[in-house]
Amino acid sequence: MKRKVLILASWYPGETSPVSGIFIQDQAVVLSRKYDVRVLVPKPIGWREVLKGRAGPKSHIEQRAGLTVYREQELIYKPRILAQVYEIYHRMTGHHPEIYRNVEDIIYAWYFDSYDRAAKRGFEAILATWGKPDIIHAHVVLPGGWAAANLGKRYGVPVVLTEHSGPFSVHLQTHYQRYLVRATFLQVNHVIAVSPALLQQIQAVQDPISASVIGEVVKTEFFGVSEDKTEQLSGSLTRFLSIALLTEVKGLIYLLEAAKLLVQRGVLSFELIIGGDGPERPRLEQMARASGLSDQCRFLGLLTPLEVRNWIQRCNVFVMPSLHESFCIALCEAMACGKPVISTRCGGPEHTVTPDTGILVEVANPEALADAMERFILGKVKYDPYRIRQSVRDRFGEEAFLRNISRVYEEVVDDMPPKVRQEL
Repeated sequence: MKRKVLILASWYPGETSPVSGIFIQDQAVVLSRKYDVRVLVPKPIGWREVLKGRAGPKSHIEQRAGLTVYREQELIYKPRILAQVYEIYHRMTGHHPEIYRNVEDIIYAWYFDSYDRAAKRGFEAILATWGKPDIIHAHVVLPGGWAAANLGKRYGVPVVLTEHSGPFSVHLQTHYQRYLVRATFLQVNHVIAVSPALLQQIQAVQDPISASVIGEVVKTEFFGVSEDKTEQLSGSLTRFLSIALLTEVKGLIYLLEAAKLLVQRGVLSFELIIGGDGPERPRLEQMARASGLSDQCRFLGLLTPLEVRNWIQRCNVFVMPSLHESFCIALCEAMACGKPVISTRCGGPEHTVTPDTGILVEVANPEALADAMERFILGKVKYDPYRIRQSVRDRFGEEAFLRNISRVYEEVVDDMPPKVRQEL
C-alpha cells in the first residue's frame, strides 16, 4: 500500500492566483506517482475580505492538477486591537513579553495563530475522510512549516520541510518571526533546502536536526530540445530571452543596461525578448525606449507554460540577471530545452549552472552581462544542447526528484520511535 503524504503549503495555486506556489504543485504531482498525496492549504482572512464578499467558503475540497486539495480559511480577529492593548501594557509596565518586542510581533503572532487554527481544522477533516498521513511535507517555514511542526507533534507524524524562500531573511523581519523559525527547525524531522546557498542561510539562523539539498523539480518531460529547425531564429541575429516576474529583484534593469552597452559598442546583431509581467514592467519599457533599444528589445507580457516552452525553443541564449534566486526554475527549464544560459551568481544558479551549460557573472554588473552576451553574438562560445539537457534531467528531472525525496521519506520514517513507526 502506498504511503500517505500530506502536503501542507504556505502558497498554492488557486482560482485567483493560478501561478502562486506552482512549483509546490509540480512537486506534489510528481510525488503522486509513488505516494498517496493530499494537499492542505490553510489561509487566514481579514474582515475586509469577508465584508466585500471575496472570502469564499470557510472549508472547501477541490480537484486541481489531479490532486485532492483541502482549503481551510480562518478569520483574523482584529490584530490592531490586540496591538493597542500591548502598547498600553508596555507603557504601564515598561516590560515586553518574552517573545514579543513590538507591535509588529503581535500582529504576526495573531496572523500565524489564525493560520495554525486553520491548519488544525483542515487536518482533522483530512483525518476523518482520508485517515492519518504517514508524513507531513510542509513547504516554506512560515507559516506552513511552523503549523506542520505543531501538527506533527500533536499527532505523532514525522514532518519534512522544504524551504524555497530567497533570500531567507524575508522570514526574519521581527523578533517573533525569528523565534518561530528557530522553534520550527528544532521540531521538524528533516529540512530540505533547494540550493546549498539557501541551506547556508538557514544554518546561520538555526542548524536543523537533519538537512539536505534537493533542487526544485524541473519538468523535463515537458521542456525538451526541439527537433523542428523552423522554430530556430533565422538570419544572423542572436536572440536572448529572459522570462520572469517583472520585479526589482529580477535585475532586468541591468540586462537592459547591458543591451545598451552592446549597442554603444556597435554590436547590433542581437534581439532581446523579455517575457512576464509585474510591477516593474512600465519602468522597464520606458527604460528600453529611452536607451534607444526599440529595435533590439521586445516585451511579451504574461505567458502560458506552452508559450514559455515555445519561446525558449526559439531563442539562442536564456539570460537571468537576478539579484537573488534560491533556485530559478526558469533557468533550468531553458537548460532542459538544451539552451545555454547566462546568469548572475545570486545563490541558486551557482548550484545549477556549470561550465558545460552556461556562463555565470557577478550580480548587478551590466558590463559583465554585456561581455558574456557579446561572446555568444560573436560565436566565441559553443555548447552541446543535449549535454545541457542531460545535466538538468539527471539532477533535477522528475525521476531524480522522486528518487531524492523518497530517500528522505524513508529516513524520517525509519528514525521514528518503534511504536509510532508501527502505527504508520
